[in-house]
Amino acid sequence: MEINCGGIIQDAVPDHPLLNGRREIGRGENTIVLEGDVIDDQEHVYKVLSSPTDYAYYTADDRPTGPHFPIVYADHGAVGHSSRGFPFYIVEVEKLYPLPGGCDATEVATKISTSYFDACVMWRNLAQDMGRIALHHLVVTPMGWTDAVRQSLKALEDFSAEYGALPDLIKADNLMMRKDGTLVFSDPVFME
Repeated sequence: MEINCGGIIQDAVPDHPLLNGRREIGRGENTIVLEGDVIDDQEHVYKVLSSPTDYAYYTADDRPTGPHFPIVYADHGAVGHSSRGFPFYIVEVEKLYPLPGGCDATEVATKISTSYFDACVMWRNLAQDMGRIALHHLVVTPMGWTDAVRQSLKALEDFSAEYGALPDLIKADNLMMRKDGTLVFSDPVFME
């Protein structure tokens, strides 16, 4: 299958024993998300990734970690190829939730997204590099971030530079939360 112009991956879920019979709960540009099991009271999902950048974000030894990054339970390896020509990878991660209105995580996410967008507009003359410069702007400009958020933004900046990824802190599903209300950078990068 091919990817449509709307940006959502249209590939079928790969045939794999870990995925067969599981309910699909979401899709993105490069990702299919399937319901996982509940293990030790922790809800899991299977992310089927078709982007090498996304795969590195979840599995690289030097990937960003900490309270604002997804918990990865297992890398189940490659399974087939996406219509874009990249391998599909199955990664088992914690289940995250959309940000509801009126909570602290939503307020911080809104401030991050708005500040990031404003910085992108300010640095738009740098074309492709504007997103990286905008992220750097969030890291170095005093904006009242907690230490954990500022350190997470810096870790995301370092990852983006190291892997040639472009940050995206605007799309709603790129900033999500845990049940306890912790903001998580769920999918904040994409390939150049």
